[in-house]
Amino acid sequence: MDSIPYYFSHARTAFKFGIQHLGIKKGDCILIPDYICDVILHPLNQLGIEYKYYSLEDDLSFNCDQLENLLDTKTKALLFVHYFGQPQNIKSLQNFCKNHDLFLIEDNSHGYGGAYSGKDLGTFGDIGISSPRKLLTSTYSGGVLWTKNKELNTQIRIPEFPILKIERIKKKLTNSYPLLKNKVKKVLKKRPLYEDPRAFREPIISDYNIDIWSKKIIIKNNWDDMRNKRILYYNEREKFALKNGLKPVFSKLHFEANPWCFPAYANNKVEAVKWFKWGWENNQRVFSWPSLPEEIINLKGSALDRYDRLLCFSLDDN
Repeated sequence: MDSIPYYFSHARTAFKFGIQHLGIKKGDCILIPDYICDVILHPLNQLGIEYKYYSLEDDLSFNCDQLENLLDTKTKALLFVHYFGQPQNIKSLQNFCKNHDLFLIEDNSHGYGGAYSGKDLGTFGDIGISSPRKLLTSTYSGGVLWTKNKELNTQIRIPEFPILKIERIKKKLTNSYPLLKNKVKKVLKKRPLYEDPRAFREPIISDYNIDIWSKKIIIKNNWDDMRNKRILYYNEREKFALKNGLKPVFSKLHFEANPWCFPAYANNKVEAVKWFKWGWENNQRVFSWPSLPEEIINLKGSALDRYDRLLCFSLDDN
């Protein structure tokens, strides 16, 4: 049976219901990458599930030998991320989890609409999550959970994501008049502090299903056209980055990817801040990712160093 999709307001909510579906319980442990947004910890902490971090290479690939060293009797699952929409080495991860009797959790929050070998990203793991709202500025919510082989075994009695009337008006104006949005933004706001890994902390959210409006937008969107357009923008940003001495995170974008942004490394934090300022001054969105977990910041290791150097160039129309 193919993977079955369920729609929630956010990918983190999808993740919460997904790990319950797998039967992972309080005291069990999940391996997660250290280069990760802190919101992924919210459902784990809510459910009392433990976690261990594994580190990554600069191209955001993983090392199976390191993963093996982290295993113990409490380890029940491995979570991996298709960073910025670029597919990971899925077969290697599937084999690793099969050999060690682990659930494979596929985080495709950045790449909804992308594929690998003709199969949708997010549908390779025992569960998969995605966040189409990151790619569609017209939606109010939108997280997806895919389950394999059987229907969700947790009753989803949660309300629909609420949308205030003022939010509808605001979104309509900003989507209809993007140039006006940029002018107002620069007058009323200061440059976001993308260089601060704590600057964009998000609060813990309640559990919601997706709102009907956003679900219709996601289902009706032409994802093939979007992917082709975003790949074109990605290639343009890549040429610009190379011309300006930046190093792309990936040597080559997978041809089936639907990239969320174009990621590249500056030489150091000082240079990265210059690019954040350049983006703000030139109406080009250049931002950082992720909002790192506090314990990863305090370690001051490779993940924080990566954060200090990594730039994300938006692929959305300005």
